[in-house]
Amino acid sequence: MLFLAAFSLKPYELAGQELFGKAKNNYRNFSEKRTMVVVNETDFTDLSIADAVKSGWRISLYELCSVDKFNKIMTDTNYYFLLRVEGKFRKEREANLEFLTLVKGSPEAHNGIEKMDEIVSMPLQSVGDESGKAFILMPALINIMQEHILNVSEDILKAYVGNSFYSNRVDGIGDKVLMIERVDIGSNITDQEIVNLFGENIVLSDPDEIATALSNAKEGTVVGFTVSPSDGGSRGYSYKMLIDTRTHELIFYRRHRISSRNPAGFTLEDLRRISTPYRIK
Repeated sequence: MLFLAAFSLKPYELAGQELFGKAKNNYRNFSEKRTMVVVNETDFTDLSIADAVKSGWRISLYELCSVDKFNKIMTDTNYYFLLRVEGKFRKEREANLEFLTLVKGSPEAHNGIEKMDEIVSMPLQSVGDESGKAFILMPALINIMQEHILNVSEDILKAYVGNSFYSNRVDGIGDKVLMIERVDIGSNITDQEIVNLFGENIVLSDPDEIATALSNAKEGTVVGFTVSPSDGGSRGYSYKMLIDTRTHELIFYRRHRISSRNPAGFTLEDLRRISTPYRIK
């Protein structure tokens, strides 16, 4: 289910859909529409979204929008809406993760956000996360969403490929330094296994180092980012991404269902795939 993270709306089930959805429409007219950015001005996460849009949104006109205005105009197909939502998958009792999603206005919108055409969604943070980690990545996430829209506009087949298009782009990272927090790597993976795969090409970093690399658009650097339920249990999904700090290109994007065998964070299979370009140089 999805519902606005900072407000109360009728939720709906995610049903495990592609986040980079297999679009049914070609959104070549996106730039001709206005994007309404739904913001609660007392919420720091929403304010970080607004700041990222102000500094980096380039593919359409935009306007900041209160939830009251959203409720009034959500049925208008002349608008797209960028908003923060909580997502709940089938068989989950409650939402564990927040997403940043872009949807198109629909006459059926009052019956739930699921009635609105979803353009693209990105995992943002666990529900209730106050670490501010998402703030650091917000400009990059905004750029990734825009790049996806442009990709779909140029080649509709990329929409039908969906998430898999973003899970096979690591071949060119062999000459870049990889920065990942140790907590973003599965707890069942040893430091020695990491060294065996990457050697000196990986830097196990702290949040401040990653924030600095992103804010400085550090050349030749890729950072890891994960979004998983905060309870650390064996339920739900864990999302893993690699982002180029200079270009904000999404180099790697996968998710897996969390289990005792595959805890949250980058799995050993992920690391083997990511490390291949380093090992064949």
